[in-house]
Amino acid sequence: MIVRGFAAIAGHERTITMLRAHQAAGRLAHAYCLIGEEGIGKAAVARALAEELLLGEGQPSRLEVHPDFWSDDRAEAISIDEIRFHPERGAQAHDQSLQQFLSLKPFVAPLRVALLANAERMTEAAQNCLLKTLEEPPPNTVLVLTTAYPDHLLPTCLSRCQLVAVSPVGRSTLAGFIASRSGTPEEAEALAGLAHGRPGWAVRAMLDREWVARLDRWAEELSALAFEDVDGVLTYAARFGQGPQADMRLVVTDALRGFTAFLRDAMLLQAGLLARMPASRQSALETWVARVPADHARASLAAAQRTQLLIDQNVNPRLAMEVMLLDLRVRRPA
Repeated sequence: MIVRGFAAIAGHERTITMLRAHQAAGRLAHAYCLIGEEGIGKAAVARALAEELLLGEGQPSRLEVHPDFWSDDRAEAISIDEIRFHPERGAQAHDQSLQQFLSLKPFVAPLRVALLANAERMTEAAQNCLLKTLEEPPPNTVLVLTTAYPDHLLPTCLSRCQLVAVSPVGRSTLAGFIASRSGTPEEAEALAGLAHGRPGWAVRAMLDREWVARLDRWAEELSALAFEDVDGVLTYAARFGQGPQADMRLVVTDALRGFTAFLRDAMLLQAGLLARMPASRQSALETWVARVPADHARASLAAAQRTQLLIDQNVNPRLAMEVMLLDLRVRRPA
């Protein structure tokens, strides 16, 4: 039997309890924005809400074929044509733009639900276009945004959504979640230590072992550049310009994802809060932290997040990485 809706979610009891209460009282917000770290389960909770609202007796069995559901969770930037009512070039990724979809009456369900995952992918023009919908939402619609970077969204957009902070899942709950899907209890404990309460990260790690290895390689290479000379940094950064810019944006995003995970663990190590994890990872963290100034991990993490914002805004990937990596070099005594 396939489990759907909130019953399929590991943890997040507080968020689910709140959304259930809104649904039961008939007081669903016209727009929610779920905020939390990458891979923490924001999109999963949003999809579960959509399943609770749309699936049931007399309805299609899956969201993917439901005429009253619209979603966008691609990696690419979201242009204004995916949002506005009359796209100039057509909504390339959808049969209808978001505003077209929300303007129509529900087809078979009591309402229409739209999910815009990783909403920071919207260009500024797209966000300004969406603002009209947030200010004057069509009746019988629920729009759910998710983002790990709320500061990348316009304050005017955020202020018109009900903000919901999605917290990390407890380690024991997460380890049980992992163990129920793949591997031994020992493997589940190891992944739980790396996932830091993020079920989405754990799921992807179980399905794509090469992805985890790739993130580790990025973390190892980028952290080592803190001790490299200028020529070495520039030579390394040149790889982010060896291909179409759209492809390089995805490569940089992957690299930054691995690097930020390493930096986050480094900060937890410095604070004495690092959870148990594979010995090789912990050893690499301890060695790196011992070689950098006390505030270097924090400054590096802030710089990596700023760089991701620039990438989302279509800044040249090679130049963005050059600036970040040069700034993060540990200065040697003269």
